[in-house]
Amino acid sequence: MKARQYVQNNGIVFKHVWIVYDTDDFPAENIDMVAQLCEEYSAQGETIYHAVWSNQCVELWYLLHFMYMDTDIDRSRYWPKLSDWLKNIGAGSYEKNRPDMYEVLRDNQQEGIDTIMSLKKKIAAAFIACAMTLAVVPSAFACTALYVGSDLTEDGTTMFGRIEDLGTNDYNKLFNISPAGKHTAGEVYEGCYGFTYTFTHDSYRYTARRDDNGLGVCPDCDSTHEHTPYEEAGTNEKGVMVSATESLYGTDAVLSVDPYVDNGIEEAEITTVLLSEASTAREGVALLTSIYDNAGAAGGSGVFIADQNETWFVENLTGHTYLALKLSSSVVFMQPNIAAMGKIDLDDTDHVVASANLISVAQKAGTFVGDAAANVIDLDASYNGDIASDRMAAGLNYLYGTDTFTKDNYSETDFAISNVGENGAIVPVYSNIQLTKKFSVEDSIHFFQTEPIGKTGNVETHLFQVSATGDLNTAITEWTAFDDDVYNAFVPYYPMLTTDTADVYKVSVHKVTRSDEQPTEGVWYQDAKGRYYTYPDDWTDSFYGVRDALSNLLTYGSNGNQVTAKDREAAKASYAALQQEIMADYADMKAAVAAADTLEAKQAAATNASNAMSQKVYNTTLKMYNKLQAKTAARAWVSSLLH
Repeated sequence: MKARQYVQNNGIVFKHVWIVYDTDDFPAENIDMVAQLCEEYSAQGETIYHAVWSNQCVELWYLLHFMYMDTDIDRSRYWPKLSDWLKNIGAGSYEKNRPDMYEVLRDNQQEGIDTIMSLKKKIAAAFIACAMTLAVVPSAFACTALYVGSDLTEDGTTMFGRIEDLGTNDYNKLFNISPAGKHTAGEVYEGCYGFTYTFTHDSYRYTARRDDNGLGVCPDCDSTHEHTPYEEAGTNEKGVMVSATESLYGTDAVLSVDPYVDNGIEEAEITTVLLSEASTAREGVALLTSIYDNAGAAGGSGVFIADQNETWFVENLTGHTYLALKLSSSVVFMQPNIAAMGKIDLDDTDHVVASANLISVAQKAGTFVGDAAANVIDLDASYNGDIASDRMAAGLNYLYGTDTFTKDNYSETDFAISNVGENGAIVPVYSNIQLTKKFSVEDSIHFFQTEPIGKTGNVETHLFQVSATGDLNTAITEWTAFDDDVYNAFVPYYPMLTTDTADVYKVSVHKVTRSDEQPTEGVWYQDAKGRYYTYPDDWTDSFYGVRDALSNLLTYGSNGNQVTAKDREAAKASYAALQQEIMADYADMKAAVAAADTLEAKQAAATNASNAMSQKVYNTTLKMYNKLQAKTAARAWVSSLLH
């Protein structure tokens, strides 16, 4: 092996030598042989040899030095993209085995690492070849979901929703209405990552929170082809609600038996497809699970699918396995990227939909926990394993009304849901969580504001509040918030009556600029890892942008100027007061809708009221941001005079 010859010929004692290479089309035995030789040579001297290889190609890592890309495409398509970027920096075209690639990419190496850190979709592990280190970064491992059954709430409504988190919040978010017929019967939809779907009818109208490609380029896959970027939540004209997704990851053992599928459905497409197609929750469950059966899944997830009559939760952790549960009115649970389903009796066919291979895959992997003869499986134990989570501990403390849980002392029995009673009989879905009171919508909002569930890494939060009785038009309320829930106010919408969202939700803005050097102009902040972010001039024109700017100012300061603990407490108090105003406005909206005597009048009352509340949150946030910016700058000026 050349690496060993180099060490021996130069008479240098290296502690570690990394052999980094592409698998390309080399036979598997060649790959195995290199790994075996590394073990042999490591045992023979002071130098430890490590084998690290890319599959399918190292060119993806090269591209990440210049752009965000989270997509499964043929390796031949990476090369022209890479050539374009190299030409932009005057480095010519890309050729396979080009010997100077390390030097060419060296100046952008930190950008490549940062891009991996920001990947929010599928990448749970990526190797950093040029740095010759291994980076394992499950950055989507940060979202948190909540479900509270109607028996456990003050007003008898069912509440469920989730936070989307991202390590770096420099991607704009939009909230809009997808019009009926946007997709037509027979149309083949091509998503971000290779998944395709043929629509069976013209798509339904639905509300949607989504990533922003309004300037022509998708921030998720960096593509310009016609598609909808990641949509995570909404309600369609039939009253079907989807909250997607809580990222989940199966263990290596189960994934070796049933791996994720490159062109399978991914979280970026789930909401788009289900809300376009499904007229009931059960129809949505049937559609999603049929896709898992046939096309497969590109990643693991937890998804709420609901209508006025029932709420289902679907978890999948490998390419073709899944388990869907109809949730009871008496259960409460949370899910911070940890499988929520514990011991489940699959014979409960009225409330359970499971893949035919759910037990057998775990058995083949040697991870099965349950009773196969009784058709019972512990999904979390079989597929997910033990995971320590600060968010789980914080959420359990909030729900139980205690402070005893830490990330190291909770167990599956503290959080998991099950339909197996003490005597082994099938019972309604339950958890061991015992709330100290019946929850109001404010209690559910406060759950999402509990740190570290609430944090500057929050991107978007939605909470569905559903009444099982009454007019469908007013039975569903969507509570929506963007960015950091620690400093936030949630706005209610009646999705069945809303004809348009506030204009500030629909503003497309330019990208935030990241750098390793301190910027010399513009408004910027430095994060905890020392990276610099400069806002585009139009950032605070969007609802998400101004919320993000204030959150980062409160967390990191701005242009080197810091805020105080007193500033942060004042911001929390301002948003708490604003939330109370919103609650009063919501009561007025309900009264106005009830008093309206035509559908058109009800739509106008609901739409205008919710948009006015959204504008109020935007205006308040912008005022707080501008005032605090001026305050920190004034403090810095006074400090410079004193010193």
